[in-house]
Amino acid sequence: MSGPGTTPLFVDTGAFFAHFVENSPRHDRARAVMDAIREGALRFRPIYTTGYVLGELTTLLLRKKNHEKAADTLRRIRESTSVTVLHPDQSQFEAACREFDHFDDQQISFVDHTTGVLAGEVDAEHIFAFDSDFRTLGFSLVPDDLDLPDT
Repeated sequence: MSGPGTTPLFVDTGAFFAHFVENSPRHDRARAVMDAIREGALRFRPIYTTGYVLGELTTLLLRKKNHEKAADTLRRIRESTSVTVLHPDQSQFEAACREFDHFDDQQISFVDHTTGVLAGEVDAEHIFAFDSDFRTLGFSLVPDDLDLPDT
């Protein structure tokens, strides 16, 4: 599904949170990755996330910050021309349910399983996340699993 020379990337809740919340412990690292992508130093395109991730992010921001921050962040991501928000169809939802059942010995969220299923659909091998559960699902983490300068 991805074209020649492209490296699809999924963005998880924690990466978005770190990017948009200045006092987050991982803020500088998340900003460095996003800036490098925007400047073309990291050639990740297309960039995806899921509606489930946005739901999780908005709820987290509402609880940790306030409604204004949650609404502004949601609007900025939805209006971004760089980020495509995917929503599972019925077969993808069923696949996420099967994956969730399969990993019954893990504490991997249903949101992460859905991200994994949708990432597989678009041939994405990398997830921008600070959550090692994605390694268990067979993905590499950006930035931790790549040799990236100054991130």
